[in-house]
Amino acid sequence: MTGVAVLVWTCLALVAWAYVAYPVVVLALARLAPPPPVPARRDEASLPRAAVLVAAYNEERDIAARIENLLAQDYPPERLAILVGSDGSRDRTAAIAQGLAGPRVTVHAFEANRGKASVLNDLAAACDADVLVFTDANTHFRPDTVRALVVALDERTAAACGELLLTKPGAGSNEDHAYWGVERRLKRAESALGGLLGANGGVYAIRRECYVPLAPDTICDDFVIAMRIAAAGQGLRYVPEAVATEETPGDMSAEFHRRVRIGIGNYQSLFRHPQFLTGGSWALRFTYVSHKVLRWLTPHLLLVAFAGCLALAGEPLYLAMAAAMAAGALLATVVYHTRESLPWPRVLKAGSFFALLNVAFLVGFWRFAMGNYRGSWRRTER
Repeated sequence: MTGVAVLVWTCLALVAWAYVAYPVVVLALARLAPPPPVPARRDEASLPRAAVLVAAYNEERDIAARIENLLAQDYPPERLAILVGSDGSRDRTAAIAQGLAGPRVTVHAFEANRGKASVLNDLAAACDADVLVFTDANTHFRPDTVRALVVALDERTAAACGELLLTKPGAGSNEDHAYWGVERRLKRAESALGGLLGANGGVYAIRRECYVPLAPDTICDDFVIAMRIAAAGQGLRYVPEAVATEETPGDMSAEFHRRVRIGIGNYQSLFRHPQFLTGGSWALRFTYVSHKVLRWLTPHLLLVAFAGCLALAGEPLYLAMAAAMAAGALLATVVYHTRESLPWPRVLKAGSFFALLNVAFLVGFWRFAMGNYRGSWRRTER
């Protein structure tokens, strides 16, 4: 076997490991892990002071319901503060939030749109609570969500990630809700092994002293905040009892733009934070490389494998493999562009979503490499 052939099979094997074999292995290993500890019951007087931080940009549709939902949490009112930061919103977000301000709700109406990371830095600096709870303006908590997050922070756990449920709109072609269902199962399994990766941005909490200010252009703030804690060995775990819901975008075109931005944030994390590859437990390093790094590199691996097959096209096997890859890419493109007009089978929609995800990552990598991004955000439904 030539060196090019070895390269082709290595690239394909790494992709197969990340998307097929790894989920099977990690779910099987999680079955052998001891059950997670049950948080000790806490009386009202022993609950720490918590602050919920909400960074919002052009969220006039949701901000009032978000604040009211947080005010209705089953948590001692005198121990729960709500801080809302409007990041230069051009709609009525700040005005609506200020209309609900009071002893428990503080609103910071920032004039400039600087980005979520800068807002979180300012909100965290503006409070002295023992626990910081992070959420988004379009997220909805169950009544006991904040309490479940807070009580999970014990002597072995400095950060707790809740369970985010995505609701699908009545119509739409986006398959993110199905993909997320698999991701939730993997998060539970990885947490059981001590290798949970990051947090769900709409529902997680950390000890106040563990917060390290973010670089202003940080995009995947939830991943960076939680992974810093995990890589430092301070303890990160999944708390399925802390439930939140969000609505996923209805169409794949909206999802594509969201995934490009996430892709930029992924490569930021990979190259700016080498400690994520070397710190923490063996389980964390294993899950990080298998679940995150290899998936972020999947478009690059597939392009190298395709180029290798073309180089070996004189052999029937590699010619057929190159043809299959090209046909798969063409079919995914056709499914994407006819997703609203033709009733494609679910498996082909899933394949198109996989292709869209990797094209978005490739675009995100290019924009990261060229420095073509900012910390300020473009609003999406999720």
